[in-house]
Amino acid sequence: MLVVSGEFGANEPVNAFGNAVASSGARVIVFNSPGGNVGSAMRLGRMIRAAGLDTLQVHQLQCASACSLAFLGGVHRVAEPGSIGVHRAFLKPADGMSIEEAAARVQLGTAAIISYVIEMGVDPSLMELASSYDQHDIRYLSASEMAELRVTNATADQSPADTSQLSTRVNPAPAPARAPDAVQQPESVAVAFIRDLIEHHGDNDDFALAQAQASYAPTVEYYGKLTNLGSIIQGKRSYYRRWPERGYNVRNDSIVVTCADDRCKVSGVYDWVVRSPSIHKQEKGAANFSYTISIGAYPKIIAETAVFSDNRDHR
Repeated sequence: MLVVSGEFGANEPVNAFGNAVASSGARVIVFNSPGGNVGSAMRLGRMIRAAGLDTLQVHQLQCASACSLAFLGGVHRVAEPGSIGVHRAFLKPADGMSIEEAAARVQLGTAAIISYVIEMGVDPSLMELASSYDQHDIRYLSASEMAELRVTNATADQSPADTSQLSTRVNPAPAPARAPDAVQQPESVAVAFIRDLIEHHGDNDDFALAQAQASYAPTVEYYGKLTNLGSIIQGKRSYYRRWPERGYNVRNDSIVVTCADDRCKVSGVYDWVVRSPSIHKQEKGAANFSYTISIGAYPKIIAETAVFSDNRDHR
C-alpha cells in the first residue's frame, strides 16, 4: 500500500506519485489528507483509475473534502464507516471578477465535479448530499450511504489490502497530479491524453489551467513557434477570462494517431462553443487539431497546431 498524505495543492508535481507507485509496487492507495485543490484531486483520481489501482480508507487516517474525489479513482474502493468526509465544493473567484462571472465559474466547476463523479461510476446524488454541507461542516458517510451511492464498490475481503499492517507497510507520498497507464499501448494512451486535455478545456479556469500546466513540456513548438510553458499558460489564462463558458467535443471518427520512437502524433477535429455572459456573446465552430506527444512515464505535449473554422486565434 501507498499513503498519499498532505493537502492537495493547485499545481502538484506530476512525478512524485508515479515514481512512488513504481518503486513500491503498491496496488492499493490510502489517503491521509484534509483535502485541498479540487482539480488536483480529480487528476490524481483519474491517474489512479488509469493505473488500475484500488483505494482503501481507514478510520484512523483522514480523507475529507477534495480527498474524497481522489478516493473515487480506485477500481475497487473500500472504506470504513465515517472515514470519508464530503461537503459543498468551494471554488474561489479570481480577483476583479464580476458577480455574474463568479457565478458562472462556480457553475462550471460544479459541472466538472459532477462529470468526474459520473465518470468514476459513482451516483451523482453524492454531490446533492455534499451540497447540503458547507466547507466548515464536513459530513462523514456511513457504510450504507457509501454502498448506496457507490462510493465503495467492494468489501474488505475483496481487496488485497491488509489494514492490520497499515502502520508498517505504507510509504508516505505527496499528493500530485497525474500519470498515464503504463500497461496500455502508446496509441491509446496518446488519444486518451489528448481527448482529456481538449474536452477539459471547458472546466473551471483553475482546473483547466492546472491540467494544461501538467500536460505541456517546458518548451513546445506551439503553432509554428518555439514557446515556453509560462507563455502558453498565460495565453490560455487570458483566453479563459475572455470566454468564461467553454465547451469542446472531439469527433470520435476524426481521430488519427501514429506512434514511433517514443513520439505520438494525434490529429482530428473537435467542435467548440464559447460564451461570455457579461457581454452576451457566443461563438462556435470546429477546429482541425494536431498534437505531438513525447510518450514515456509521463506524456508531454511537445508540438501543437490547429486550424479554426473562423480563422481566429483560440490559443
